Amino acid sequence: MLLREFIGGDPPHICKLAFTDEPAGFGHRVKDGERVVFRSVTKRADFEQAVAEKMEDGFVETERSLTRRVFVSTDQFWIVWLDGDTIGTQVGGLRVKWKESVGQTRVKEFRTRDRAVSAYHQAIADKLADGYREEHTRVVTILDTPKTPPKPGKKKAR
Repeated sequence: MLLREFIGGDPPHICKLAFTDEPAGFGHRVKDGERVVFRSVTKRADFEQAVAEKMEDGFVETERSLTRRVFVSTDQFWIVWLDGDTIGTQVGGLRVKWKESVGQTRVKEFRTRDRAVSAYHQAIADKLADGYREEHTRVVTILDTPKTPPKPGKKKAR
């Protein structure tokens, strides 16, 4: 499954686009009033068209979406994303027609953005070394964010 998350509109809202590789399947839309908040498509060309339409409408892809990567092994999937100084991961078993909503999700907050980015790259390197492969390869650009002061609390040796 390929998922992209956009923010925009008036008033601003989040819209998710999902691609499930089932050419004979049916897509669907979830609306909140007149706004589409989730759209699922089953053909890659339709997905790329929907992404282009959102961008034309002034929507911007969220950092969580830009850094979201999906890896699979023979029987497991692993999803990772970066959101500010937080890393999220999701792990679960691969089954026929697996969905991203299954499995366990973990979120870890870091004291600084730099530590979070470093941990993000290290986690990906570890999974690749464990034999996982990326499901939908895409170039990931990690945006610089303003430096934030360290979170209060004791410094722990790592």
